[in-house]
Amino acid sequence: MSTTQLRGTIGRAFVSNRRVIFVESVVALLLVWELSARIFGITDLIASPILVGGGIYELLSGDEWVMHFVASMQRILLGFGAALVVGIIGGVVLGVSNFWGKVLRYYVLVGMAVPGLFVVIFTAMAFGISDTTPMLATAVITAPFVVDIIQSGVENVESDLLNMSSAFGVSRSRVYRRVLFQSILPEIFSAIRFTFSVAWKVTILAEVVISNVGIGFLIADNMSRFSMVGVLQYVVLFVILMMVIEYGIFSKMEEYLFSWREDIKSSMGTGPR
Repeated sequence: MSTTQLRGTIGRAFVSNRRVIFVESVVALLLVWELSARIFGITDLIASPILVGGGIYELLSGDEWVMHFVASMQRILLGFGAALVVGIIGGVVLGVSNFWGKVLRYYVLVGMAVPGLFVVIFTAMAFGISDTTPMLATAVITAPFVVDIIQSGVENVESDLLNMSSAFGVSRSRVYRRVLFQSILPEIFSAIRFTFSVAWKVTILAEVVISNVGIGFLIADNMSRFSMVGVLQYVVLFVILMMVIEYGIFSKMEEYLFSWREDIKSSMGTGPR
């Protein structure tokens, strides 16, 4: 490869590669943040990347944070699992049954309209300092949205597939497993990603409101001491962890399960015209 071609490849990567563009945006954000804090002398107000990075380094040097991260992750996974199970089952029931779809649809809409902060405060008042508070708050807030996503997916399943399965005498369980589930798999993944993104936000909020352990508790503790660096170091660390789970696990699973779509696109693009 010549020097000109190499420069062209590198140049295209800077403007077209998603990963490179993401790194560029992060670097630009950190530079703007650092320069703004230094130039205007407001490091006490908004901290700075260098101060936050130093705080994270000191934090990771010890092991006190491990207990709090584990507690938060446990609560997130419990709320995530509960919301997903209730939402998927409820969405399938509402999508398959006209009766239950009409009866419960309005309750789903009401659940989607209830403010999340109200749910967090109510569950905190009802259950106090316990793992039940963030788990139940996450389930109550996200389950109606999951039901709505799954119900829409079920209602959009190709009727021809269902009619053909019925004509060939395919059992109901096999229809649910091989036709219905496969058809709504994209909606299930959308629900998974949405539920997880909301679960960790609700959990942290619940821990800020009422908890004695967890990342939210540590954030609230640093807020009470007006330590912006302390707050941001936990926020940044937790966001990084959530992004690793999102792009390192969920995205890889989605690429694996839906790789056949790329194969179809490729075969369509190389066929005769």
